[in-house]
Amino acid sequence: MPPINRFIGRLFKSPAPIVLLFLLISAFAGPPAGVLDDTHAAVQAVMAVQGEVTPDLMQQPEILGTAVGVDTADVPVLTVYVDRDAANAGKVVRSLPRELRGVGVQVHLTDKFRAMAHTAKQIPPIQLGTSGGWSKDLANGFCCGGTLGSLVKIGSTQYILSNYHVFESDIVPGGNGIVAMTGDPIIQPGLIDVNCNAGGAQTVGTLVKRSSLPGSKSGGKEERPHNRVDTQLSQWLERDG
Repeated sequence: MPPINRFIGRLFKSPAPIVLLFLLISAFAGPPAGVLDDTHAAVQAVMAVQGEVTPDLMQQPEILGTAVGVDTADVPVLTVYVDRDAANAGKVVRSLPRELRGVGVQVHLTDKFRAMAHTAKQIPPIQLGTSGGWSKDLANGFCCGGTLGSLVKIGSTQYILSNYHVFESDIVPGGNGIVAMTGDPIIQPGLIDVNCNAGGAQTVGTLVKRSSLPGSKSGGKEERPHNRVDTQLSQWLERDG
């Protein structure tokens, strides 16, 4: 089960943090049953603690933010992000409690979260946190775009992580009569930033169709009806480094 991220404090549109340290102690004996969304009792318990403790935690300049996450046993925990470049990062990590109000705490050392304003076409390799999207997201005179979020590696293959609604959400023929398919070009910047003309963008990846949300279909059948995470992947092109 992927983490359920809910940042409080300094929330920026940026690539996912680079995790260098993972410290966790959980107050639960095992993973709770059910879908871990914001209606789940275990998630709500962490959210309540997060709301209580985050203002005080954020008084420390080394702490960049908090989130509701899960540990390796899929148990909801409070995640605290610490600036990896802070001179006393180790001291801050050691000072954080292993649990707060009965909720487990995990610590991630990370780069600072920075808002990116990349809407122009870049010279490869591109810097992520940039405008991008499905190259065919155009119909009835309107076009869309989103964010190419971060680089992830599965096995030996690199992928661009974004959202299902950015890469793949055209699951039935609409105004353009096109359905998103594996292998479709993923472009940078997104159509919305090149006046809806894909010729003004560049292909930086190819869609890997995962049908990651309820209602997504393949061969006329709904796939993964219980998924609740709006994520999608594009295979990174080798020429982009």
